[in-house]
Amino acid sequence: MNRKGFTLIELLIVIAILGILVSLILPRFADVREDANVKVCVANLRGLVSAMNIYEVKENVPGSWDWDTDAPNEAADLETWGYLAAEPSCPTGGTYDLLGVAGSAAAACSEGGTHVWP
Repeated sequence: MNRKGFTLIELLIVIAILGILVSLILPRFADVREDANVKVCVANLRGLVSAMNIYEVKENVPGSWDWDTDAPNEAADLETWGYLAAEPSCPTGGTYDLLGVAGSAAAACSEGGTHVWP
């Protein structure tokens, strides 16, 4: 008997095994993507706080985050005034808020609630 190919059963078994492997791997990729988005968000927040600190030093207004002054109220202000090259965007679609916590610079993301720097 001369066999030149695979039987239908053999092909179905291979396809089933591949399907099981893919179903085990896909959830891991979703977790990796979420972790990457959180890290990008935190990096953007660090950049915003750094720009806020540069504003404080250059304008000689330390602790000016009480919002009663001409301090920047949003990331667009920091970009307009030249303290940011470009306004960062959240990878999950959130918005960044500049905060004054006890007179010091801080920033938060509207997505997740846990993305706050520092």
